[in-house]
Amino acid sequence: MQPALKFSLEMVDGEKLGKLAVPYVQVARWLNFLTSPHYGAQIIFAEQGREGVTIYFDACDGMYSYLSDRLNPDRAPHQAESIPLALAS
Repeated sequence: MQPALKFSLEMVDGEKLGKLAVPYVQVARWLNFLTSPHYGAQIIFAEQGREGVTIYFDACDGMYSYLSDRLNPDRAPHQAESIPLALAS
């Protein structure tokens, strides 16, 4: 059984970053998704773990909200790590 994707928001050096834990078999797909011209996220750094890679990235609030809604459906909207999210207009 492969580990599940996990998304959260983190404050790193005073900056809000997306944190996406990705199983090894899905790393290329998620890197392509995040950095595609349509979404334009910037990868800040990544950490290798036992079961996958954790990617820290900078993106618009709309991207954070989209990932939170898709990957954390059990959470109430805008409840990620006590950082309010707003949809990009």
